[in-house]
Amino acid sequence: MNIKKWMWETATISVVCVLLLNPELVSLALFVDAVGLDIFLLLVEVQIVAVSGYYFHSWFKPILMPFYKCLLKVDPYFFIPTKDSVGKYPMILCHAVPFLMLLIIGVTVAKPVIDMA
Repeated sequence: MNIKKWMWETATISVVCVLLLNPELVSLALFVDAVGLDIFLLLVEVQIVAVSGYYFHSWFKPILMPFYKCLLKVDPYFFIPTKDSVGKYPMILCHAVPFLMLLIIGVTVAKPVIDMA
């Protein structure tokens, strides 16, 4: 017996039973029973991703854009790489952390002066 399939069946039965306890959610229980719990959760996840993407682009991105432009002026090594470049070169994500490359270059280039006198 496949334990993963058994767990999904048990979860689906328990969710449908809980939804059937409330008379107003009987139609939702029938829908979950018809399509399955995994497809229902996938549909909910797609809706959450779509709504959060909309709010990110309409609310958070305009607020964060001045900070991004300021960081571009201050840190010459800061940029946000594309998904394709991260797929080819994962270490390029170091550039997406502000001031990390300046710190790495400063530590590797700057040698401490040791006075032996």
